[in-house]
Parts: sequence; structure tokens; C-alpha cells
Amino acid sequence: MTIATSTNGGVRVRANDQGTPLHIAIERTELRREPQDLADAIVRLCREAATTAGLQRRAELERAGVGPEVLRAMRLPEPAAAPAPDRDESVGTWLRRV
Repeated sequence: MTIATSTNGGVRVRANDQGTPLHIAIERTELRREPQDLADAIVRLCREAATTAGLQRRAELERAGVGPEVLRAMRLPEPAAAPAPDRDESVGTWLRRV
């Protein structure tokens, strides 16, 4: 399980390696957003958390001696193929994380 956070920190999602959200935290200010924008941000964060958790699980299983064919069958992300995490840049603010 890992936590993915929006750029401004207003939305946080904890998800497992399959992308299932286990906990979603939304700041009050985020509730002013359009519902579809907020939903899109949550889905993006679920994907980001799932990728990170999947990479962590893959590393754990590799250290435990699980073979590459089994890891492929489990459909865990591969480090080289993992996309860069999407950032939620739709928030109407000039503040950005450094």
C-alpha cells in the first residue's frame, strides 16, 4: 500500500498494488472543485499509488526469489516501463511543490 498526494496536498489516496483505494482524504477546499475534476484527480492518484505499490511488491518478490515468469503472470509493473506519475496540475493556484 502506498499514498499518492495531489500537487497541493488537498487530495490523498492510499491504495494497494491493484489500484483499489483503501483510504481517500479530501480537504474541504477541494470540495469546491467541479465533481468530475475531483473524480479524475482521485482516479489519477489511485493509478499513481497502484504503480508505486506494484513496484514495491515486485521488488519484495524479486528479493524473495520469485521468478520473472511468475512476476509477469502477476502483471506487476516493471521499473523500466513504469510511467512518470501524473501530477494534478488542474488546481487554480500558483503554488507548486518544490
